[in-house]
Amino acid sequence: MIDNSPLIVVLPFVILAFLLGIFLGRRKSDKHSAPTSYSLTSDYFKGLNYLLNEQTDKAIDVFVGMLDVGEETVDTHIALGNLYRQRGEVEQAIKIHQNVIAKPSLSLNKRNDALFELARDFMHAGLLDRAESLFQELLKKDSHVPAALKYLLSIYQQEHDWEQAIHIAKKLEAASNISYSRQVAHFYCELALISQKSGNYKDALLLVKKALGTDKQSVRASILEGQLNHQMGNCKAATRAYRRVEQQDPGLLSEVLESLVECYKEMKKGREIKTFLEHSLKTYGGITSIILYSELIRQESGDKAAALFVVETLRKKPSIRGLSYLIEISLDFTKGTAHDNLLILKEITDNLLKDKPIYQCDQCGFKSKTMYWNCPGCKSWSSVKPIQGIEGE
Repeated sequence: MIDNSPLIVVLPFVILAFLLGIFLGRRKSDKHSAPTSYSLTSDYFKGLNYLLNEQTDKAIDVFVGMLDVGEETVDTHIALGNLYRQRGEVEQAIKIHQNVIAKPSLSLNKRNDALFELARDFMHAGLLDRAESLFQELLKKDSHVPAALKYLLSIYQQEHDWEQAIHIAKKLEAASNISYSRQVAHFYCELALISQKSGNYKDALLLVKKALGTDKQSVRASILEGQLNHQMGNCKAATRAYRRVEQQDPGLLSEVLESLVECYKEMKKGREIKTFLEHSLKTYGGITSIILYSELIRQESGDKAAALFVVETLRKKPSIRGLSYLIEISLDFTKGTAHDNLLILKEITDNLLKDKPIYQCDQCGFKSKTMYWNCPGCKSWSSVKPIQGIEGE
């Protein structure tokens, strides 16, 4: 069987070389200059020979040298620069695109096209400050506006410049007619976290309110509002914020259940705890609700009653985490061989849970043991959710 993979790799370059040869041949024949035409044709075949021998670097250098940057050839130079960038050779891409921009005879549109690609080169190279400067220049010239704004938004997110990210996201909404309310709400939450860490709870709450004003469905803002109010000693406001999560995204209710129970305890509202957990069990049945409710039974009726409740619920909805909890409370009322066997089982379930992710991104499948509001894999916001089923919630 013949291996065609090298030919597949080289073929696009061969086509490019062929087109260059036709273009250059026509260009020189129009000038009726036979000696120069022969020289160019010789270079063309030299470049083609490099291509056929899979020496693409040398081939591209030859073809670039054959073309002077002008209005007719600028697109070819830009394309060659992009080709270098795609192959990971960013320095070469930068060199070619800078060479294009340096030509004073180019039209404004062509120069802006090269400027945009040079900015992308800098992005690819991790030179974010230089990329930012060029994208801002393009905005001032009203060129490549939606694309430049998207890249700037990416830059400011990477740099954690949340105020600029909010500003750019709002401009992008106006330019693209696409809503960025979810992202903007997260940016406000990021600013609120900074204020929270420095102890400025009131400022943090104001930023959270802005987040909810931007996106009423922002679960993160509700959770943060609950945490801030709890830290400020306002459990009543905290419970309102935590309870809101159920309407925003029931799949994330497990993230606030423990905090909600703690607030109710501080307010000495035991009945409300039980009522809400019963509602949560009946409606959603997550393992967090099961464990918290069994803790209430444990306090009221003891370990055996709690264990029986967990056994019944695990029959309906098996869970490794639930099994581990069941073994833990059963250890308190078992002795002898049964106790030793349970210890072995506890070690096994603990090892199973040790490296098991409990969150997963519904966009790219990234898995983690930690909750991320911005997926480390695909950079999507609000896409990471608790895993459901026997290994999760």
